[in-house]
Amino acid sequence: MRDRKNTVSRADLAPPLEAMLRASDGILDMLPIATFVCDAQGAILQYNRRAVEIWGRTPKPGQSHDEFASASKFYAPDGTPANSLLSDVLRTGTPVRDVERIIDHADGVRVVLSINIDPLFDGKGAVVGAVNCFLDITERKRVDEALEQSRAHTLEQEQRLAATYEHAAIGISEIGPDGSFFRVNEAMATITGFSREHFLASRLFARTHPDDIDADRQAFRKQVAGELAFYSVEKRIVRKDGRLVWVSVHSSPVRAGDRLLYIVRVVQDITERKAAEQRQKLLIDELNHRVKNALATVQSLAAHTARTAQTPAAFRESFEGRLIALSKAHDQLTLHHWESADLRELLTGGFAPYGLGPEQVVLRGEDLVMRTRAVLTLAMGFHELITNAAKYGALSVPGGRVEIRWEPVEADGDGRRLLRIEWTEKGGPRVADPRRRGFGSRLIEGGVVAELGGSARMTFAQEGLRCVFELPLEAVTLDVGRSRDWSKGAD
Repeated sequence: MRDRKNTVSRADLAPPLEAMLRASDGILDMLPIATFVCDAQGAILQYNRRAVEIWGRTPKPGQSHDEFASASKFYAPDGTPANSLLSDVLRTGTPVRDVERIIDHADGVRVVLSINIDPLFDGKGAVVGAVNCFLDITERKRVDEALEQSRAHTLEQEQRLAATYEHAAIGISEIGPDGSFFRVNEAMATITGFSREHFLASRLFARTHPDDIDADRQAFRKQVAGELAFYSVEKRIVRKDGRLVWVSVHSSPVRAGDRLLYIVRVVQDITERKAAEQRQKLLIDELNHRVKNALATVQSLAAHTARTAQTPAAFRESFEGRLIALSKAHDQLTLHHWESADLRELLTGGFAPYGLGPEQVVLRGEDLVMRTRAVLTLAMGFHELITNAAKYGALSVPGGRVEIRWEPVEADGDGRRLLRIEWTEKGGPRVADPRRRGFGSRLIEGGVVAELGGSARMTFAQEGLRCVFELPLEAVTLDVGRSRDWSKGAD
């Protein structure tokens, strides 16, 4: 999430949880529903703008959800005090689905919520927090209540509503016991794309998707037979243009004594809501996956750094630097919705803290969009190269220079296309082959093979370090096959 005013301070969080929040950064405001993330103790860590709109206020930094909710009147639909759903999820690891709660704002506005809570687990299966998504269903409940009341209306009361019949924003139709249409309003024509004349000449279920007919048809037959007073169903219909539309149908009989006059069906287009629910599920699943990956990465970095650090201070310096490199890679991915990142932007961000001029760092290559996995792997590798160059190599002296060139090449023998990235240092102190390989060298030479199926070769020549990456082009880039002249390069 790019808007930091919607993010509670992370200063006291442990590195794994900090990495988790960075993994979710930018995602929450993409959700069409109100969402917040909390830790294992229930403290609110992140929330989006839609959550603040529904809450009517903003949480204090470090405030727990229970403390925040206690300041508002929060209760179940039957008016009883509401138990803490979030505490139950954090304690049991069991998700909550479609639970209704009511919240009263200080200004007297009452909001009805539909709440879904998913626990977040670390790599060992322990609960580290939760994602709470909630919808404002106040208007939907108002419509439902109005429909419930309409069941008790007499025919005379129905006729009084005729003046507003045509102007309703939802589709309304009157159906005979045999399924023929007596009357439809203009909204029905808008939802389906068919004219009123078409409806009056057709029968119920003619445009219902085949997979959704049975449940609605059986309920309708029971309603005609007097076995069912009222029912509602969600189903798909096929519009005139062939497009599928999700609708919510509320069906109520109108009777005169024991005789069925007709059935009123109220139809609402819920296609956007269905799409939002699907996006919500996909995004929550993706968020959970990224949290696990981020925790595993941070734990691996900590373990490897601890093996080579001689002092606590050295461990802290190396570990923080590697976390920052990982964070910058996440920032680049967030700009592109976690689908890709530009190689040039990734490199520029890595050099940015050192304030180097264009004569010290030269980037040569066309703009290249890289896949998520390649971005994270190369970000860590370039961090090690940049840090080494700044401490001991070409960037440690005023006249030193680093040049990075990238271009696609043909692999020897097998015809594969590779992306070759060459790192070359010049003008720095004389270089000697190190007596042992540290974590940085192992990460560069081994990590690329393990993660991307490519290779990395480091040459410690006297005039300066040289490192050559060769990566499968289709595995690391998103613009393979794009028409461009790679031979000219770019500075």
